[in-house]
Amino acid sequence: MKYLIIVIFVSFFSCKGKVDKSIEVSSIDSFELLANKELQSKSLEELRFIRNEVYARKGHVFKDKSLNDHYASKKWYTPKANAKIVLSTTEEEYVKKIKDLEKSITENQSLLTLPTVNLEKERKSYENKGFKIVEEVKGLYNNDLITDVVWVINKMTRPKEGGTAKMEYWLQVFLGTSVDTEYKSLFKSDKVIPCNNCYNWQNKSDHSYYDINLKNKKISFYTNQWTQDVGSDIKFDFEFVNGSMILNQIKKKQVLFKENEREEEETIKPSKTVRLQNFNVYDWKYVDPGMLSG
Repeated sequence: MKYLIIVIFVSFFSCKGKVDKSIEVSSIDSFELLANKELQSKSLEELRFIRNEVYARKGHVFKDKSLNDHYASKKWYTPKANAKIVLSTTEEEYVKKIKDLEKSITENQSLLTLPTVNLEKERKSYENKGFKIVEEVKGLYNNDLITDVVWVINKMTRPKEGGTAKMEYWLQVFLGTSVDTEYKSLFKSDKVIPCNNCYNWQNKSDHSYYDINLKNKKISFYTNQWTQDVGSDIKFDFEFVNGSMILNQIKKKQVLFKENEREEEETIKPSKTVRLQNFNVYDWKYVDPGMLSG
């Protein structure tokens, strides 16, 4: 009898431990990482809660009242003040994926306010005004994986003939949509592509651009500046970051004609954020000030 009681006693506590463990595992397993298709069906607000649930499951106390109120209604939420939250690699990737999706949704919402254009009608409109589209490049400008278009437009209606022809340019960016013939006109600027033989440059200098490229959310182009003393090739590299095309670096190569054509190379990293639509190629920080007419 004594032996039987001991066996029952041990079995009871052994089973009790198993029950507690199964409940604990169940509470963890109830948190499922949602698949891409399901995440894409969620609103911005829902994604915010789903993303922060990763931290809430670990007891994180949020500064945002709406988040604390939301998770306080969940039976599994046990807030732990000053808890050190450590995410696994899988959790970090999951959080990043949701953040990227939130950014994409926000970007797409902002695109709704942009004017919609038919590219062929836009092309004919320029031609009817005497403007010429001298460059057209296609590629991915932003995160939506839909082909976008960049135009370089000669905006001089009556350009002069000859080697000193004055040419001023617009750079215009069109974002593709789900409709093949419809695009969103993002911006148009006459400060990105330099004017050739204009008053922006000092006398006896020649200036031009070449090799504009759009690929994998990056855009780049080169400019030439030449005088009797020095020649410069400058490459401007932009990259799409956090919803904007940002100047990443400037690569500058100079040939000093009066010093036996000695070459100098320099890579410049911008000290502040410069967006493509606000970029000014005539800014003295990016070009040789000695070549500017001032």
